[in-house]
Amino acid sequence: MPTILTENAEMMTIPDVQIGEKVQQVFESRNMKLADLADKLGTVRQNVYRIFKKQDLDTGLLTRISEVLDHNFFHYYRTEESGGNSGNQEFEATKLQLELARKEIDYLKKIIHLMEEKARLLQDVEVRQGL
Repeated sequence: MPTILTENAEMMTIPDVQIGEKVQQVFESRNMKLADLADKLGTVRQNVYRIFKKQDLDTGLLTRISEVLDHNFFHYYRTEESGGNSGNQEFEATKLQLELARKEIDYLKKIIHLMEEKARLLQDVEVRQGL
């Protein structure tokens, strides 16, 4: 972990983050297509694969990725001095609730899709029987 000297002559340790791995983990949890992520970032799929392998990313790119994946990747760089433990626990609990809500939404979308497909098939059967 890199250590720097702050303005107040205090030593501060910056977490060593493999940010590309974090981006890949969040991307995979979103059940999103790689091509869709690439399109939303304004790049090609090969560049997204490169992002997944990087240790460091430009802050502008990391901001865009955070917006597209709806995840604050900058929080991985927080130090103990910049955030208390209770706030982090609350954040993690909220993050877990959000992830569960996303999974439930995905599940409900699948149910809606299946019910629409069933309705379409029933309509096709009715049309054929009417002929």
